Amino acid sequence: MTAKLAIVTLHAKAKLISPALRQLGWQLIEVQSFDTDALGSFAGERPRFMSPYECALRKAAIAADVSGCQMGIGSEGSFSPGPYGLGTFNLELVSCVNVDAGWVVTGRFYGPAAVQRWTLTSAQALQQALASIPSGQRLLLQQQQQVFKGLTPAEAQTQAGALLANGEVELSYDLRAHCCPQRQQHIINAAADLVARLQRCCPQCHTPGFWPDKAVPGLPCEDCGAPSTLTRQRQACCQRCNYTEHYAAEADYAPAQYCTVCNP
Repeated sequence: MTAKLAIVTLHAKAKLISPALRQLGWQLIEVQSFDTDALGSFAGERPRFMSPYECALRKAAIAADVSGCQMGIGSEGSFSPGPYGLGTFNLELVSCVNVDAGWVVTGRFYGPAAVQRWTLTSAQALQQALASIPSGQRLLLQQQQQVFKGLTPAEAQTQAGALLANGEVELSYDLRAHCCPQRQQHIINAAADLVARLQRCCPQCHTPGFWPDKAVPGLPCEDCGAPSTLTRQRQACCQRCNYTEHYAAEADYAPAQYCTVCNP
């Protein structure tokens, strides 16, 4: 019997996540009766009051509730400065909540993202910005309290041309999932990670999501043998019964540059 689960979305995410779940024989139902922007929006009209992880879980629980399904899927994305403050990175989370069984498993993707924003004061600057837009990427225009979403480059050109007569205009990528091809691929990657985690069950109680997420530092230094800051082993802990397993790192020793004794 095919298991059915639901996702609440107004941004066409079901088609991105469904192929991965079909590997498990699961059917994903899209529910549009809940406005997910109520939990926060990318354009900032509605502030976000939860962390991305909390929001993904809330969406998954709402999906199960409003659909009557045993399981719900919640998808949430966020953008932040990359490592060392360089570039912009996109975090995509796809959470699966099983209400009856009482477990949650979350797939993740984290990687660089091409995000652009321009402050425009002239038609020439507008043309230069529009010439760099990737295929399929929709745009967002803002001027004071006015916000125009989901614009094609041609639509943005027409709309911004009229707005520039009243002052500068902010042009940026529309980062909602159905408007951003790059995010769409990242969500697909997060869904694949979710399925991999769902297939890894606790050896003791068989709860899904037995994944070695926790990094335990202390890999010995290659020069002095003291514990370094690098990962010595990874730990998987069952969310239900707390059964734990440890997995050794591939490397036996850490370079001295990561040793707090040799390189304090």
